Amino acid sequence: MIGRACLAAFVAAATFTHFLAPSYLGYSVWCWLGAALLCLVLVPRFPVSYVLVFAFLGAGYSVWHIQDRLSQSVLAEDTNKVSRVELEILSLVQAGPSHRQFQARVLRSQPPGLPEHILVRWNAAQRYSLYREPPDHHFPELMPGQRWRMSLLVRPPQGARNPHGFDAERHAITQGWRAVGSVRGQPQPLAFDPADSWHTWTERVRHHLRKLLLPYVQERRWGGVMLALSLGDQASIAAPDWLIFNRSGLTHLVSISGTHVTFLAVLLAGLVSWCWRRVRWGRWVLAEQIPAQLAATWVGIAGAGVYCLIAGWGVPAQRTFLMLLVVGLCRVRGLHLGAGRTLLLAAWVVVLHDPWAGLTTGFYLSFGAVSVLFAFAQLMGQVPPAGAWWQRWGRRMGFAAWLQILITLALLPAVAPLFHEVSLASLPANAYAITLIGSIVTPLVLLLLILVALQAPSAWCEFLAYLAHAALDFTMQPTVWLAERHLASVPVPAQHWAWTVLALLGVLLLLLPRGFVSRLSGLSLLIPAMAIRPSLLQEGDWDLFALDVGQGSAVVLRTRSQVLVFDVGNRYGPDSDEGKRSIAPWLKAAGIGQIDTLVLSHADMDHVGGTRSVLQAAPVSRSYSSFDLDLHVSREERLLGVATGSTPRPEQIRRCEQDVSWEVDGVRFRFWWPPAEPSSDKAASGREEDKNAVSCVLEVQGARHSALLLGDAGVAQEQAIVAAGVGPIDVVVVGHHGSRTSSGAHFVKQMQAGLAIAQLGWWNRFGHPHALVQARWERSGALFLRTDQWGALTVESRPSALYYFGERDRYARYWQSSPPP
Repeated sequence: MIGRACLAAFVAAATFTHFLAPSYLGYSVWCWLGAALLCLVLVPRFPVSYVLVFAFLGAGYSVWHIQDRLSQSVLAEDTNKVSRVELEILSLVQAGPSHRQFQARVLRSQPPGLPEHILVRWNAAQRYSLYREPPDHHFPELMPGQRWRMSLLVRPPQGARNPHGFDAERHAITQGWRAVGSVRGQPQPLAFDPADSWHTWTERVRHHLRKLLLPYVQERRWGGVMLALSLGDQASIAAPDWLIFNRSGLTHLVSISGTHVTFLAVLLAGLVSWCWRRVRWGRWVLAEQIPAQLAATWVGIAGAGVYCLIAGWGVPAQRTFLMLLVVGLCRVRGLHLGAGRTLLLAAWVVVLHDPWAGLTTGFYLSFGAVSVLFAFAQLMGQVPPAGAWWQRWGRRMGFAAWLQILITLALLPAVAPLFHEVSLASLPANAYAITLIGSIVTPLVLLLLILVALQAPSAWCEFLAYLAHAALDFTMQPTVWLAERHLASVPVPAQHWAWTVLALLGVLLLLLPRGFVSRLSGLSLLIPAMAIRPSLLQEGDWDLFALDVGQGSAVVLRTRSQVLVFDVGNRYGPDSDEGKRSIAPWLKAAGIGQIDTLVLSHADMDHVGGTRSVLQAAPVSRSYSSFDLDLHVSREERLLGVATGSTPRPEQIRRCEQDVSWEVDGVRFRFWWPPAEPSSDKAASGREEDKNAVSCVLEVQGARHSALLLGDAGVAQEQAIVAAGVGPIDVVVVGHHGSRTSSGAHFVKQMQAGLAIAQLGWWNRFGHPHALVQARWERSGALFLRTDQWGALTVESRPSALYYFGERDRYARYWQSSPPP
C-alpha cells in the first residue's frame, strides 16, 4: 500500500506543480530536495513520511524541468525581429495548400541566444481570398533531418486567453518549443546529414511512410482518418470531421489509442505463439528451445513499441506500451503486481519521461478509462456459458457494451468540464465503432502500411485501401447521421472545480460493488454538477466580457436574463474565424444557448468576420447593424459556395440609429450613433473610413454603472455624440482599437471613465494602441487595459463597486509569454 501511495504522490505532485503560481516555481530545486530529506529523517518514526518524500521529489523533478525549459526563451531585444537561423527539421511536416509547419532544432543563429527548439511556419507569399481555399503553392520537399538556412521573424509563443478556451502557450510548452519563427525571404538548403537521434530517425521513417501511403488515401473521403490511424497524423483530418467525432464521442478512436496498440500486441503475440509451437525440424522443436509464451510476449511488446514510435509516441501510446511492457516483464518473471501497481508504475514512468504529460487531456482520459477496465476486470474475464456460437458472441458483445457504458459514465465528470458538452450519441456510436474500427479498419490500415513499406504491387495496395476505406465508410455513415441529430450532444456550462470533484466521487460510489453503499448516495453527488447554474444577476447589474480575439472586436454583455453580443471578431479563411474559434466556445462554456441581441457596429472584417459562425452557434432574437445584415450574409454564402439561406438569420433585423433605445432587467441600452439620416451617402461607397464613420455606438446604463461601446468610431463621431449629451461613462471600450484616429482629447476628458479597454492583437502590424492615445486615457484618470496584455477582460457592475479582472492576471501561469512593451 505504501509503495502505491508513494508512486501516486510522485505523479500527483509532479502534475499539480504546473498549476502553482509562478512565484512558487522560483524556489530552487534544492529547496524541494531539502524538504524531501527532512521528511526522510521522520520515516523511522512515521513510515507514512515516505509519501511526503516522493511528493517533494515529484515536485522538485517537475520544477527542475520547468526551470530548464523556461531558460530557453527569446530575448526581449530579439523579439519580433528577423534572425538568421540554421536549423534541423525534427517533426513530421504539416502541409497545407499555402503553408508548411514543423518543429525544428536551432543549430546556429544570428543574433545568438534563440531557444533550441522552435516552431517554424512557412507561408506562401501570395495573398488569397478569405472565402476560398488557396491553390496549391509549390514548396520544396521538407522532411525530418533536413538542414536549412532561413531568415525568421521570431516571437515567443502566444495565443488568445479566454475563459475555458484553448491555451496556445500551454500547448507550446508541453510540445517543447519556446519560439515561433515565420519564414521571410527564400530559405536555402544545407547538407542533408543522416539522422543523429532516434527521434529524428523515426520521424523521417514516418515521413517516407506517409509519402508512400498518400497516393492510396488522399482522394478518399476518410483518407485523413486512415492517416491518423496508421501514422498518428491527426492534422490530416478536416475540421468538420473533428466536429462529427466530438459530437458522436469517437475522438478516441481516430487517434492512436490504447485499444489499437493493445489489439496489435495481442494479434502479434497470438500469431507468433501459434506459429512457434508448430516450427520443427525432425526431432528438433523450436518451442523446446525457447518457450512459445516467452517469444510471443516479446514479439507482441516489440510490435506495439514500433507501432507507437511510428504513430508519434503520444501519451495514450506511451501509457499502453509501458503497461504492456510491465505486464510482459511480470509474466516472464512470474510476478503478479496487480492492476493498481501496474497502472501507477506506468503513470510514474510516463511522468518521468515527460513531466508535462499531466497537462494533456489524453493523460487523464486514457488512465481513467483503463482504471475502469481494471476495476471491472472480473467482468471481462467471465467465460460465457456453453451454447451456440452466436449465443457466446452475443454475450461477449453484451459484456463489451456494458463496459463501454461504465467507461462513459466514469469519465463523464472529467469530459464535461473539458469539452463543455456531453455526447448522448457516444453510447450507440461506440457500441459498433469500437468493434469495427478496432478489429477491422485499423488492422486493414496497418496491413496497407506494411504493404506500401514493402513496395508491394500497387494493385494489392489499391485493393486493400479500398477494403479499409469501405469498412471505415460503413462505420461512419450511421455516425454522421447520429452526429447531425439535435440531441447528439448536450452542452454543459463550466462549473466550479469543487462540483467536478464531488461528481467524480459520486461516480466512484456508483461503480463500487453492489451493497457496499447505496447507489442513491452516488447519484446525489452528481446533482450539483448537473443542476447548479451560475447565479443570476440582480436588477440593474451587468457583466461585460471583452473577449481576446486578437486584432478585432467582440464584446458580450449579460444582464439578469438576456445576452447582448457586440461585434464578432475577424475572419481568417473559409473555415476559420473568431466566431468559431473563440466566441462560440465561450458561449457554450458560459451556458448561453441564445443571443437576445446581436449588434454589428460596421462592416469591417475584424468586426463582422465571425457573423456566420455566431449565427450558426446560437439563435439570435434580433440584430442591429449599420449595414444590410441579410445582404452581407447572403454575399458570404455566395462567396463560400454554400446554399443561399443555409445560415440562420435573426428573427428581427434592424438598423442601429441614434436615439433607438430599450430597457431590460433594469439596464437601459441606447444608440448614440449613427444618425437616422446620414448627412451624405458616402457610407455606401465601401471605403474603410466611411464604414468607420457609421459605426454603431452603444451605451449601457445600469443601476449604478455605465459602459460605452464605440466600435471604430472616429474623432468626428466622438465630438458629435458628446454634443448630443453622452457621458460621463464608467467603462469605455475605446474606438478603433486605440488608433490615433479616435479617442480625441475633448472626448476623453468628457467621459471621466474609470476603465478604458482596448481590444487589439499581440504585436499587431498597425501599432495599436497609439502611445498618445494610451497616455491620454491614463492622464484622464482611467485604467487603460489591453487584451493583448490582460487576455479576456471581465467587468462586473455590482451594488458595492465595479470589479474587473483579466484572464492572464487572474489565472497566471508560468508558461505565459511576456506582453509586448
